[in-house]
Amino acid sequence: MLKKVLMAAVAAMTLTGATNSAMAVDRNHDGIRDNSRLEHVVMHDRYWKPGYRNYIARDRVFVTLRGRGYVRFIGDPYFYHDRYVVRSYNRFGKIVFVEINPYTGGFIGEIRI
Repeated sequence: MLKKVLMAAVAAMTLTGATNSAMAVDRNHDGIRDNSRLEHVVMHDRYWKPGYRNYIARDRVFVTLRGRGYVRFIGDPYFYHDRYVVRSYNRFGKIVFVEINPYTGGFIGEIRI
């Protein structure tokens, strides 16, 4: 009889501990994970969203930009003032920075020098 009572108490304590640890991950109960306590997460990338993994390959960036009319490039894509850009020539022959999303390769806009 004592074993059954002790096992029930241990099971209840185990379930309570699991519930408390799950609530620590989602304190607002809105289904969105709360990363405020995780110190190793660095949110300095303005493009980053959950689900992104690595930067897109540079050849895919150039394919995307060729589809937008940018056919000449100067170098590889790089970060410049917190923007992921590639130097290119626009349709009028002027040198411009073309901002792209480093994870999807999507065209964001043109930044004139």
